[in-house]
Amino acid sequence: MFTSQALSTLAIAMLSMAPAVQSHMILASPKPFGTPDNSPLDPSGSNYPCKMTSATAGEGPMNDFKVGSTQQLSFSGSAVHGGGSCQISVTTDKNPTKDSVFKVIHSIEGGCPGVGGPATFDFKVPDALPDGELVMAWTWFNHIGNREMYMNCANIQVSGGASDNSKFEKLPDMAIANIGVGKGASCKTAE
Repeated sequence: MFTSQALSTLAIAMLSMAPAVQSHMILASPKPFGTPDNSPLDPSGSNYPCKMTSATAGEGPMNDFKVGSTQQLSFSGSAVHGGGSCQISVTTDKNPTKDSVFKVIHSIEGGCPGVGGPATFDFKVPDALPDGELVMAWTWFNHIGNREMYMNCANIQVSGGASDNSKFEKLPDMAIANIGVGKGASCKTAE
């Protein structure tokens, strides 16, 4: 028969061997392309944007984005790192590269992707987006933990949008930080 002290010691030992069950966040909706993982972008920026590989762009479902419609941003995973700030951005490049320009269509300052667990956020598709097949990016700068940048991307089909890029080009550029690419090479977020 075990004593209560022996049981406590055994319980502590078993808990210390248990694997961590928390995982970083992954974009769930809009449905991302490729095989997204929950890791941050490499600090060198080698997998920016979208953790692209030569076969990633265009893989996966097409998300319908009718101008004026309300879309939902949601996540899977559990390690929200105290929240943070997120942006939803779009590029007109069907196969984004390090030189692609992502324009912000919605920002969430604080509490994203959640605080006690993943949350959902609604956003409207602006009329500044041109019609056609575009790529949407979700980016996240975590509040607590290592200074990282997370990014998943999705194919979107915009309808009811602008016939040219003039409004789109006036949107603000996506924030880039904590990675060795462009402005991200010199910009670091604070915990």
